[in-house]
Amino acid sequence: MRSGGFAVLAFALLVGCARGRALNQQGDGDGSVQADAPDVQGDAPADVAPPIDVALPIDMPPHPDAPPVDAPPIVPDACVPQQLEKLANPALDLAPAGMGWTQVTLPDLPGGPYPLITADGFAAQSAPNKAWLGGAAGSDASPAHSTLTDQLFQDFAIPGDATQVVITGVFAVGTTESGGTVFDTFTFDITQQNGTPIENIMRLDNTMPQGAFTAFSKTISAGGLAQMVGKTVRLRATSTNDFINHTNFFLDTLSVKATHCP
Repeated sequence: MRSGGFAVLAFALLVGCARGRALNQQGDGDGSVQADAPDVQGDAPADVAPPIDVALPIDMPPHPDAPPVDAPPIVPDACVPQQLEKLANPALDLAPAGMGWTQVTLPDLPGGPYPLITADGFAAQSAPNKAWLGGAAGSDASPAHSTLTDQLFQDFAIPGDATQVVITGVFAVGTTESGGTVFDTFTFDITQQNGTPIENIMRLDNTMPQGAFTAFSKTISAGGLAQMVGKTVRLRATSTNDFINHTNFFLDTLSVKATHCP
């Protein structure tokens, strides 16, 4: 009996130990392994990458309308000032003759009036025409005058951004006067439209004969330019001859150039 009981007791203990090990490996008998499972709350293995935050896109291309990151700023094209002609018919040769110019001719001359822009007489520097002022004395008029005055002018606009105005051309002088006394005069001026002087370009008289066309150039002073910018002004030539004898004043190939941004 004892030996049999011992055998039963030994069997029961053996079975109990086996069940104990099974429970330690399988937990509470629910089929999951508890003893050898890694601690998911502890440190992750070193070779496992950290999770990626999918809310922040990686290497997303820029919006098609976005400017390049390194693009330089857009700068408008800078103005390049130019010298531009402001006179109409500056060489006096366009048809019909005298277009663009106002001619105030000598009064009361037999067979007149005679146009100031003409191909007659002294040969033009730029064919066919030139301006011919003077050419008659007061005694040549009918009735006679103590003096005779004629005038040639053109109005033109100077831009508000003009930085320089240069007037050029050629002139010649012929006279029947003699000696060193001034009897006949010529002035070439920039004026306001009402005739108020702005700046003189050139003065001539009978004591300054010039038998061939001679070039002249005048850069308007800062003070004169200040009165011209943004305004319409007048280029005016005026000759006056006295009672006897006469002087001829010729102009050709004129130009008024203003430097500004077109």
